[in-house]
Amino acid sequence: MLIRDILTERDIVLDVLATDKAAVLARAAILLARTAGADQQTIGEALVAREQTGSTGFGSGVAIPHALVGGISAPTACLLLLGQPVAYDAIDERPVDIALGLLWPKHDTRGFLPGLAQIARVMRSGRTRKLLRTAPTAAAALAYLDQKVEASAPQGADVRLAGQDLYLQYA
Repeated sequence: MLIRDILTERDIVLDVLATDKAAVLARAAILLARTAGADQQTIGEALVAREQTGSTGFGSGVAIPHALVGGISAPTACLLLLGQPVAYDAIDERPVDIALGLLWPKHDTRGFLPGLAQIARVMRSGRTRKLLRTAPTAAAALAYLDQKVEASAPQGADVRLAGQDLYLQYA
């Protein structure tokens, strides 16, 4: 899978104004629905339903709101870099200022957990989080994530660089 097919510059928004978790989820739903070609309300409801099973607040100021949804053919992501942190019920109780939203096709459950784990590994890096928080552009934010992806690829993943793009293939 081509990482830039999941997260593109168009799906990265810097200095997002959000007052609470609901506003973060709503903004993520807008971006994810647009990219996936899906209904915004359906995506929003899926993100909220997932959040009700337990917070996707990952810790260290990061949330990874995600959902398995029907009616989409490929995974898609968005990155929201918030202007001000918001309360998010994160595991470490810290407010969130980085939200990486993820939609995954319901018919591809085999790839979902490795994909989510990959994102979690990338976001666990303090250096990556620091770079994202100071990213001057969406292109810079994407470049910071691309650099980290190769270094954090899980065992069993075939990682190949092709030009400027990174491919991940799970066995």
